[in-house]
Amino acid sequence: MPINTDVTRHLADLVAFPTVSAVSNLAILDHLEKVVAPFGARVRRFANAEGDKANLFVSVGPETPGGIVFSGHTDVVPTAGQAWGGDPWTLRQTGSRVVGRGATDMKGFLACCLTALPTIAARPLKRPVHLAFSYDEEVGCTGVGDMAEWVGTSGLQPRMAIIGEATSMELVSAHKGGLIGWARVRGKPGHSSQPDRYVNAVMAAAELIAEINRIRVDMRSGPQFEGLDPPYSTIQVNQIKGGLHGNIVAETCDFFWEMRVIPGENDLAVLDRIRSYAANVLEPAMKAVDPACGISIEVQARIPGLKPETDGLTREVLGLLDRQALRYVSYGTEAGIFQLAGTPSFVVGPGDIADAHQPDEGIEIAELERCVAFLDRLGESCCHD
Repeated sequence: MPINTDVTRHLADLVAFPTVSAVSNLAILDHLEKVVAPFGARVRRFANAEGDKANLFVSVGPETPGGIVFSGHTDVVPTAGQAWGGDPWTLRQTGSRVVGRGATDMKGFLACCLTALPTIAARPLKRPVHLAFSYDEEVGCTGVGDMAEWVGTSGLQPRMAIIGEATSMELVSAHKGGLIGWARVRGKPGHSSQPDRYVNAVMAAAELIAEINRIRVDMRSGPQFEGLDPPYSTIQVNQIKGGLHGNIVAETCDFFWEMRVIPGENDLAVLDRIRSYAANVLEPAMKAVDPACGISIEVQARIPGLKPETDGLTREVLGLLDRQALRYVSYGTEAGIFQLAGTPSFVVGPGDIADAHQPDEGIEIAELERCVAFLDRLGESCCHD
């Protein structure tokens, strides 16, 4: 298949915008608005506090409740340090695949939305079709919240949202939630020959990490959600830094923690257990040496889990996909945020998640075409009462 098909042409345009999360996405939003303008689209932006990034919400069809949301993020992960076979910001074809940063995660889905839009907009829609393009998904799904909340409270009442993360066009109806952040331990430095006169931040951090490990063990025998791998919640520490020198009692120690919690479980209850251990078990002895010592637990991002929707709605989407089975996954997406805000949500998108974030990230052109056909069928469903 040639690279100048409608979907690959749109994808080439989108890949050319180097929208890594550290930079503005406003230029790609300007482009998206120009693409949708000829089809009578109504657009609304939701800017961040700094004004350098925004979500974009696009609607076609009548301004009535119901309808469907197609949602995807505009940001991509960096390419620095990766061995690419060509310019990552120029889409190129390799056999039946196209290669470029974001081809799978997830500008491929955005390109499918743009490709399906003309046909959908030309239909006699009785309910609207919306496109919801977000920012800062790659740094913890931190950008989409205000748009998702507005959708849930604006009276639009969409029947469902399809979040187009790569699922190989399989239906994902449940995933774990995520809560991530840093623990920052502040001790009192001094010569290591007199450790009891001071507070060793590294040692205190180690005790807190040991408690986190006990929580991890408890989670294995805790509530289960069959179909997820693993079927229980998890928590771990993946980064740590602290201390200045081998013979100085460590003044500081910071570590990064992350938990993935099964749908229906309370991630904040786990966080409360960690904070309680820090405040009630570790800090009293630390502050007895110096009141300035202590431990802070900072939340960097929270991603709600996704619960299965009603059987009827799930069967409807499976039918449009011509599939019999659905999947649950352990990674998080923006679907849980839309669902928590009141919009029934599923994850369905083109490409293999294993290709995401990789050098020479690519996607099969046929997979993009399958996604376009699926979106068109969803659009056609908005023509019926």
